[in-house]
Amino acid sequence: MRRLSGMVLAGTLLVLPAFSLTGHAQDAAPAAPAKTLYTGDVAIVMYAINPGKDADYEQVIAKLKEALAKSPAPEAKQQLAGWKIFKSEKPLTADGSTYIHIISPVVKGADYNIVQIVYGVSTDDEKRDFYNLYKGALKGALSLVQAKDIGGGSAPAGGGAPGQ
Repeated sequence: MRRLSGMVLAGTLLVLPAFSLTGHAQDAAPAAPAKTLYTGDVAIVMYAINPGKDADYEQVIAKLKEALAKSPAPEAKQQLAGWKIFKSEKPLTADGSTYIHIISPVVKGADYNIVQIVYGVSTDDEKRDFYNLYKGALKGALSLVQAKDIGGGSAPAGGGAPGQ
């Protein structure tokens, strides 16, 4: 009986590492980058830029627009058409500029992760350069507003009330 328990123990010790290696191998697999998805009809995102880095951030925006124009993704052209970026006349932080991204309409299910959009059409060297440019320019996101269109529309031409 003692010999049988020893064999069972030895067998268990041989089999258990195989199960644990499988678990660790799955844990070690790199996670997919997080997608940036918006649920509203409109998204407004404000970003703080590091002092003196406006030109770098504007290069980031130029590369974003270029990447959307070159992207084979079917939604990219729609994203490009609806993504407007403005520089605030008055920064929302004590130092550095504020840039406002207004996305209207939001393309449902499309990834708005700036880095991933640019990486999608870049070589490895271009990815590294872009990452360093973006990281150096961006201080951080300040605010995100997602909104539903309630059908307000614009005033009729001439400024009068409808039907006048």
